[in-house]
Amino acid sequence: MRGQVVAQTLETRTLPRVVAVGFNKCGTRGLGQLFAAAGHPMVHNKLRGKFKVSHSIGRLMRDNLAAGRKVFDGAQEYTFYCDLIYTTPKAAYDGASAYREILRDYPDTILLLNTRDRESWIKSRLRHGHGHFAKVQMQAHGVTTESEICDIWRSEWDAHHRQLTDFMADKSDQLIVFDIQKDKIEDLIARLPGYGLDAKHWQDIGRSRDRKMHPLKAWVKRQLALHKPRLYR
Repeated sequence: MRGQVVAQTLETRTLPRVVAVGFNKCGTRGLGQLFAAAGHPMVHNKLRGKFKVSHSIGRLMRDNLAAGRKVFDGAQEYTFYCDLIYTTPKAAYDGASAYREILRDYPDTILLLNTRDRESWIKSRLRHGHGHFAKVQMQAHGVTTESEICDIWRSEWDAHHRQLTDFMADKSDQLIVFDIQKDKIEDLIARLPGYGLDAKHWQDIGRSRDRKMHPLKAWVKRQLALHKPRLYR
């Protein structure tokens, strides 16, 4: 589902955008599937350009803000946005932090705070990409150990959740908090009655990656993930 675009109808375009402003590894792939299955154009982390070359939605957001453009300039055709992080060995940016600017530029937007238990989220991030994500995050933050990057993530998590909920205190009708481990998908769907979402299309897709595999296979996958050349767009 990464970067998939579904044909947009007039009906879906009249609906407010929904932007997931929780972190990656908090059900973003499953949420993207939920909206895509209902016929909504959505972007999950990557925008697909010409010749199937992908570009990060997070990088687009960062560059737009730096240039004084609207947050989603160049990608305003979507109904649902999720997994807005952009990380390279030199810089880390998460578009989820741009919730103030999102509401400034698109005042009717609904913010979805997708969340989960913080420590299980950290463990999931450490496993993400067979360790490559954590490696690049450590490089971007200038640290060398997992314990250091985990402490940084904890601080970012706590600050983001606190600041977002404080900012939205007087706009509660535009904030939905959805805990992927505790809340029922039916409750989320009930908060978005006009979107035609169907609970049968929901699954926490990323959890399949947590299944145990043979140690040798796991080691090979990790080595390939850590050492293969990558382009950061």
